[in-house]
Amino acid sequence: MAADLCPTLVMRLTSQHRAIYCYLLLSAWIFLLLGGMYKYIGSEDGSVSLVRHSTSDFTTRSFSQSVRPDIKARRVMKVCNPPHMITAGSEGRVKGNYTLEGVVVLIRHGDRGPLTHVRNISSIDCSCSSAAELVSYEAFLDNLTGTPLLYQLLGPFHGFPLLPAAECALGQLTRVGVMQLLATGRLLRRAYADRLNVSAAGDVAAYSTRYRRTLQSGLALLYSLLTADGLHAATLKESQSMAFCFDDCACPAADVHNKKFVSELSSRLKSHPAVAKLVRSSASVVYEMTDKHLSSDPYALKDALLTYVCHNARLPCSDLYSPADICVRTEHVTGLFAYIEWETRQHPKSANLKRVCLLRAYGLLKNIVVNMLRIMSEKRPKIVLYSGHDKTILYLATALGIVSDTTSSPHYASRFIIEVYRNNDSNTMSESGPMGSDYYFRAVYNGKDLTNRIHFCRVASPSGSPAPSESAAGKKPTQSSTLCPVESIIRFLHDDYFSSFNVTNLKDACVIHG
Repeated sequence: MAADLCPTLVMRLTSQHRAIYCYLLLSAWIFLLLGGMYKYIGSEDGSVSLVRHSTSDFTTRSFSQSVRPDIKARRVMKVCNPPHMITAGSEGRVKGNYTLEGVVVLIRHGDRGPLTHVRNISSIDCSCSSAAELVSYEAFLDNLTGTPLLYQLLGPFHGFPLLPAAECALGQLTRVGVMQLLATGRLLRRAYADRLNVSAAGDVAAYSTRYRRTLQSGLALLYSLLTADGLHAATLKESQSMAFCFDDCACPAADVHNKKFVSELSSRLKSHPAVAKLVRSSASVVYEMTDKHLSSDPYALKDALLTYVCHNARLPCSDLYSPADICVRTEHVTGLFAYIEWETRQHPKSANLKRVCLLRAYGLLKNIVVNMLRIMSEKRPKIVLYSGHDKTILYLATALGIVSDTTSSPHYASRFIIEVYRNNDSNTMSESGPMGSDYYFRAVYNGKDLTNRIHFCRVASPSGSPAPSESAAGKKPTQSSTLCPVESIIRFLHDDYFSSFNVTNLKDACVIHG
């Protein structure tokens, strides 16, 4: 009897174990599937639904204290571009017999307060008061007050405060932002100062939009780049437009194309309902007052959240003293930032964005080329600075064919640099060719050489690897693929810039067609 029961019992246990194994395998498969589906934007439950606050919730701490050191968290913190992370890249690193003749530097202003009223902003520390370099810079500005150098340096910006307040203020540069530009100027001084030898008035041309944050950013960079002794060579000039369009600003067609591009962004967000819900629910917590536009704009929400993330502040809750308050969590931040990173990768597909950038960057690019020609013919200015905004970099980079998530959404204190070189090799210098055929340039963005991504500088060898760019005379620079003839950018501006509009000038390109 017992012998008959044993095989039956064994079979039952085996069947039960098989069911358990199947259940475990099925559970693991479902877990992996969900992880793959919500790799970037998070799950509906985990990333969208704001949770009720408790004493053990990570929202009681700052973003940097709450997150695990995973790739998503590192990407978010990288957007802040803290001063200690600003390091030199390939600036000035060109091999061969070349002389650096001048540089054109376009920067985005440094870290600032939010553009919209956010919750608990008065409790966020933006002072960076312990930094010795900032203390030294503040002492220099105090000593500069009332001197002839200050009046000469500020130009039309007399009366503007030279240093931001210690607290976070709406749309204003922070002390952290000053530190970012001091760090940027320091690395540019190491790369360029000895080679350019700035010493006289007219050696520096500096432009800033009429915002405190761009003026203060440009001033900090000039101080660190030129040192106090070299500031007499610079005078700041005002740009009325954040695009630095100068005399080529009015363009109705640019506004039309921009509205179409914004519509594309809205449609893309609607196709991701989990993200749209995350934006709406987070907006109700982050902003002191919300409207329809803010509650549906992921970019505005990102900007507001940077105030907390970049200053090690606690993520906001709807009511700090309520037992049932609603809070933003770290996974909401990483989910939102991951979506925007993905969304900006779709920008190269947008014909409307390309047209907006071409139309709005034209005035700036024309001014850059004029300064490049002056560098070639007059040997000055040696340094040209444009202290601008994220959109300024977006317009210029996209117009040149450089489109990426980093240029589409530049972080604070980003730098876009055009270096102008002269080829001193007697075997390649053109004596009978076109004027300036021995001049080349390269484009460096946040330390990375992106020259070969400029569409009129790309030349591919039969194998598909990058090859040296050629001048109109058929001559090649001795350096490999990092240099592009200045003739190429002049030809692009004068002959090919408006080819995608099937016109030859800005006036015709800006006409609105029915």
